[in-house]
Amino acid sequence: MTGNGRAAAKQSSAGRRIRGLDATERAQQRRELILDAALELFARDGYANASIEVICQMAYVGNKAFYEHFSSKEACYLELLQRNTHTIFSGLYTALDESVESEPDVTHRLLEMFVDALIDDPRVGVVTFGQSGGISQTIERQRRANRRQAAELVRAVWSRNDDLPDGPATEQMAIAVTGGLFDLIADALDRADGTLTAPARTRLVDDMTDFVLTVRQGMRTRKS
Repeated sequence: MTGNGRAAAKQSSAGRRIRGLDATERAQQRRELILDAALELFARDGYANASIEVICQMAYVGNKAFYEHFSSKEACYLELLQRNTHTIFSGLYTALDESVESEPDVTHRLLEMFVDALIDDPRVGVVTFGQSGGISQTIERQRRANRRQAAELVRAVWSRNDDLPDGPATEQMAIAVTGGLFDLIADALDRADGTLTAPARTRLVDDMTDFVLTVRQGMRTRKS
């Protein structure tokens, strides 16, 4: 086959739809299948015990497909953390934008939604809060980036009132509050073996809400 013929055949293959999906869509589907399988395996067996081969078997794809999307197991885990965070915080920001509640009420509702997201799929909580620490410096940087993203949401709630300045001190306090919230979640999940009962969930949300509002009141008191 001539060069032009091979190029035409390749173009034809790329443009062909299989089960209603073109080549780009099929590649994206394989990527999501790999991430779904990785979520299941990391949560079940732990990061250290999960292999790329088993992830691929669970996703029904070949190893070649894995390396078309991820350079390593670490890269796959990193993308999984980012996907989890994006999914959760997109919903939280939408709820905040639509809310007309008081600050204590919206704080409680957002934290309830956050915890619910972990209960709806306990694997997310296990992978995001139970295993990511200590894997690598790259994963640790992503964890800290996730905390900064959560801190931005905390500041967005605080900024609904004009009683506190939005400066470096407030930013650092939001990061500290976020760290405390994440530790409360990690501790609750650890105590419950990754699965929270309804009473434990209610207690966790109430404790997190009290923590945020107590810090908030302390910031107001210090200002005055």
